[in-house]
Amino acid sequence: MKPRTTHGRIGSRYFLILLSLAIAHSFGSSQAAEKKKSKTKASHSEEIDRLFAGVEIPRLKIDIPEKELEKLRRQQPAFGQQSERAVVQVTVTDGTIVYTNVALHLKGAAGSFRSVDDTPAMTLNFDKFVPGQTFRGLQKLSLNNSVQDPTFLSEQFSRELFNKAGVPAPRATHAHVTLNGRKLGLYGLVEGWNKQFLARHFKNTKGNLYDGGFLKDITDDLSVNSGENETDQSDRKALAEAAKESDRAVRTEKLGKILDVERFLSFVAMDIMLWDWDGYALNKNNWRLFHDLDRDKMVFMPHGLDQMLWNPEGLILPRMEGMVARGVMEVPALRTRYFDRVRELRKTLFQAESLTNRVLEIAAKLKPVIAENGPDAVREHEAKVQAFCKALARRCLSLDEQLANPIEPLKLAADGTAKLVSWEPKAVFGKPSMEKVDLDGKPTLHLGTKSGSSIGAWKSRVWLDSGRYKVEGRVKAKKIIADVGDSRPGTGFSANGSKAAQPITETADWKPLEQEFNLPDALSEVQILCEFRGMEGDAWYDLEAMTIRRLGDAKPEPRQRRGGPR
Repeated sequence: MKPRTTHGRIGSRYFLILLSLAIAHSFGSSQAAEKKKSKTKASHSEEIDRLFAGVEIPRLKIDIPEKELEKLRRQQPAFGQQSERAVVQVTVTDGTIVYTNVALHLKGAAGSFRSVDDTPAMTLNFDKFVPGQTFRGLQKLSLNNSVQDPTFLSEQFSRELFNKAGVPAPRATHAHVTLNGRKLGLYGLVEGWNKQFLARHFKNTKGNLYDGGFLKDITDDLSVNSGENETDQSDRKALAEAAKESDRAVRTEKLGKILDVERFLSFVAMDIMLWDWDGYALNKNNWRLFHDLDRDKMVFMPHGLDQMLWNPEGLILPRMEGMVARGVMEVPALRTRYFDRVRELRKTLFQAESLTNRVLEIAAKLKPVIAENGPDAVREHEAKVQAFCKALARRCLSLDEQLANPIEPLKLAADGTAKLVSWEPKAVFGKPSMEKVDLDGKPTLHLGTKSGSSIGAWKSRVWLDSGRYKVEGRVKAKKIIADVGDSRPGTGFSANGSKAAQPITETADWKPLEQEFNLPDALSEVQILCEFRGMEGDAWYDLEAMTIRRLGDAKPEPRQRRGGPR
């Protein structure tokens, strides 16, 4: 019998040793790779922080080959849904650093889009064709032409405020841009929408990041900027279903499960406090929506913050166009929390002195670059910045005035009526006389003039729930002489901006007056006027007879795109 050999056992043992060493080496290499990756991320994060926190304005030179330039020239401005944007490869120079094979496409919609031969807004993706390539740590950035912002600072200022309020927003700074040797001048440099941005605010970046597009809402099919399952938009659809749930108690429960309600309240509060007329709340435009998978919550974020504060006296509860904003504000408990959030942000963040100081800091950073265009450019920019600061101060005063009054619906009696007892005079034109006087044994509101063409009113402001209403009262008039140039002469009620339905244009003894109006939104501030318009005459309104009456449910009204500065 032949002896048993041990070669097989030795070979197996040797193989296992080698395999263990290989696994250990692989594990060690993997750990090293992860460490290197983590270190690189940290390094990039520090670079990015320095870029957005600093006062340096990078000077970027972009060179586009003629062949690629022709592709971009085919892209024309459009109002409405944008066509697919051509992506070209360009070279970007930042001082002594040259970046090659950078992806570029033109950006912007009807208001900000400019052709490549003008002052184009652009998006640059540094790692699309060269993995790992970054600009000062950023994989992706946008260069905004600021054609709708003469201060050049609204984007940076507003984004800082949203972030301080706990609402994720890409940061902004500035750059001086030259394109194919042609100086374009000062641009806004904004952090790109991608996973790198999301990682700064969320642990899990795998959820869909929806692009709100142009005048779209969550009921529309939306493109996805980032996400690992972009064809599945069931999360967006579930949010839409929750927002339009007719039972408000059920709606509150559904929204609480799918929407990051606290962040959304801050998002809308900042949108309204800064009066972002072209944002989600007021115009269902310029927004992004991210699904935070770890918390299974949808998070709204702002975009395109270049046209702020154009109405410093805007209502803190205006008509909401965005479906989710409207759905939230229709729920009394959520509406109360929104008002509380506005008060909190006004106290902790929205302070006029600190806000204007920050504006002036950013303006000082921009001044050397603007000065390259001459002293006239500096003076013009300083005037625009001062106007922005004044608008901020006026906004703070307006917020305080509005918050000082109860923001709750007028309490109606069982028969659906309420007395209108709070009135204040308002001189609109000329020299109207307005005082409270007793006439025929009644307390009255008097209006009139003996000083030529005049317009005046007694004004009452109330908050009302959705519905159809009628203002009722009695008026006495004496010798009202109309101004021939006035298309609305006489005296009568005006409610919610409506034209008086029954104006009195001559002498009349005590006569009943009424005016109906419709409120389609859940809660609205309504301005009711006892108005006088004429060259001469007097009118007296019976103060004890001034009543508002609810007639029934509101009639639906079409929602239209809100206008704004252009």
